[in-house]
Amino acid sequence: MVVEAVRSAIDVGNPGLVGLLSFSHGFNEFFSIIVPPLFPYLIPRLGIGYSQASLLVVVFFLTYSVCQLPVGPLADVYDNRKLLVAGMAVLAAGIAFVAVSRNFPLMILGMVVAGVGGSTYHPTGMALISDVESNETYGRSMGIHGTLGSLGTVVAPVLVVAVAETAGWRAALLAGSALGLLFSLVLYAAYPIVAPGGFDESPNAVTALRRTFVEEIDRREVLDRVSTYLTDAEIVILGLLFLVVGAEVRAVQTFTASFAVTKTGLAESFGGTMLSVTMVTASLASMLTGTIVDRFDRDLVAAATFVGTSATVVALVYVPLTPVQLAVGFVVLGGVMYGVYPATNAMAADTSVSGTSGSLFAVTNTASAVGGAAGAYVLGVLADATTITYAFLATAGIAAAGLFVVVGSRLTKA
Repeated sequence: MVVEAVRSAIDVGNPGLVGLLSFSHGFNEFFSIIVPPLFPYLIPRLGIGYSQASLLVVVFFLTYSVCQLPVGPLADVYDNRKLLVAGMAVLAAGIAFVAVSRNFPLMILGMVVAGVGGSTYHPTGMALISDVESNETYGRSMGIHGTLGSLGTVVAPVLVVAVAETAGWRAALLAGSALGLLFSLVLYAAYPIVAPGGFDESPNAVTALRRTFVEEIDRREVLDRVSTYLTDAEIVILGLLFLVVGAEVRAVQTFTASFAVTKTGLAESFGGTMLSVTMVTASLASMLTGTIVDRFDRDLVAAATFVGTSATVVALVYVPLTPVQLAVGFVVLGGVMYGVYPATNAMAADTSVSGTSGSLFAVTNTASAVGGAAGAYVLGVLADATTITYAFLATAGIAAAGLFVVVGSRLTKA
């Protein structure tokens, strides 16, 4: 029965490409969360507060979000392999720059570079999955995508905290950067093997940019497309939904380690462990929920995850828990929180059209990145003004807002 369940969960049309892109997603997520587990090390050593430390996350996701918008249409015409590989290499290089920076402004600059590199993945990778899979497998393919993506968030806190404990936080970031550069080589070699029909030759980057943004796009068409994104109720609500999801998930990822240390009074390594525990369950939940999404109403699945996330966060804050019980609570949180990804991604795939899917996923993932940046910064300010506990509690309110967005989505479709 277990074997059959697993086989059903991974039964997609193009497993090789979905698998490789999902591993790429894992590395992308690895770098998106590589800094927050180091907050307990960074804050006292650099003499900064939570709001200032959260700026490292904020500038990453703001840069990420802005750069995704031009990457979307470019991904529709340019060599996907080159975009994915170059993005991964630049992302890893940006994190390395943060590691060797001698002052905070230079660290911020490094996160900007990392955000530019990271911005290439979602409009390219998710559009590819959307184009090669079908409505019958969107949930499962996005579930695999989410599972291997969250695997990166499992590995990141374990790796960086282990290295930081023995060699310092700078060495931890350099170790992560080295892994990213190595994977960019693997990605370059493996992509033409698993891509359906190999990979298409494309013009060089300069020519592709010129064709995409100067020659081939009719100005009226661009305005019409932007107008559609701003006025179509389904797309607007989809954007709001991704905004809330980004804020909710990044807030939990950014402040789980610090909250766990504060609640228990244990060492910094305990906080990193709790974040890893959360993301282990998240990785499994994403795949399992993908199967559910293909069988049940996607709006209702998303609504259930928001309710579960909000209730679990409240319980973690207010219920007296031993360290072991707290770990169980974070297991539950990871499970209910990450179930939202295959549901919302499948909803986006339902809306996308082959040939312009890169543009749509650029918009939705830009909304998610903006939400991630806003959630991290607002909660950082709240933590400095009150306590890290109240900041973590605020994620329950963000999840509750997601429920209202889903209700709005249902009313729009009615």
